[in-house]
Amino acid sequence: MIYRFPITAAQCLTGLKASLPALTDLLQEAAGLHADALGVGLQTLRDAGLTWMLGRLALRLHALPAWKDEVCVDTWPSGVRGRLIAERQFRMTGPTGDSLLEASSEWLCVDFAAQKLARLPEAVHALARPGTLNLGLCAERPHPIPSDAPLLGEAIFPVRRAEIDANLHVNNGHYTRWMFETLPEARFFGSAPVAFDIEYKQAARLGDTVRVRTYGLAPNRYAHTVTREPDGLLLARATATYAPPSPQSLS
Repeated sequence: MIYRFPITAAQCLTGLKASLPALTDLLQEAAGLHADALGVGLQTLRDAGLTWMLGRLALRLHALPAWKDEVCVDTWPSGVRGRLIAERQFRMTGPTGDSLLEASSEWLCVDFAAQKLARLPEAVHALARPGTLNLGLCAERPHPIPSDAPLLGEAIFPVRRAEIDANLHVNNGHYTRWMFETLPEARFFGSAPVAFDIEYKQAARLGDTVRVRTYGLAPNRYAHTVTREPDGLLLARATATYAPPSPQSLS
């Protein structure tokens, strides 16, 4: 299913190009709209005492759309893995049909009252036909951060009311925004990521305080963690690879 979205000024950074968190927000919106159209949307699940939670998102970025561009997000369910993980794929194109990004995602079903993982509803298992395309960007599992990786940035944030979503925890897009706060400034205002892979482990909630760290893995490659204070519980982790800064970069 294809959904169209305009890029607004509020979604843009320097150069009037959309930010990565803004683009991942659009992927989430398209996923929600399509799930609703398929009869497994948030309200339907909520009526059954369940809800969706994003477990992982892996994307490859080719170009950034600009202010006032209309982007098209094509999304489709691509099957389930075991009893707990539903897979969904995305492609985003720009106004002339140029490829902007591809992404793979993993979604979990959660018992809303108990806030515990639940088995996927039977209706979800039937959504993807055999042979449905899976882009496979989640196939490789994240690696631990090397013990000698240098710490490049660190910050502590209280969870704000504006960051809480309909599931009563921090919406997934805010984790990426926190991570970007700890990037070296020259990198943040340089080229955009060409690959980003984030895994959500636990939910942050109102009243929590989180610690965000960014580590250097290699030139133009970084690792991020979000942990809860004071117990150090891992909430999310990510890796990001950037294009080398150049006049032709995605900045």
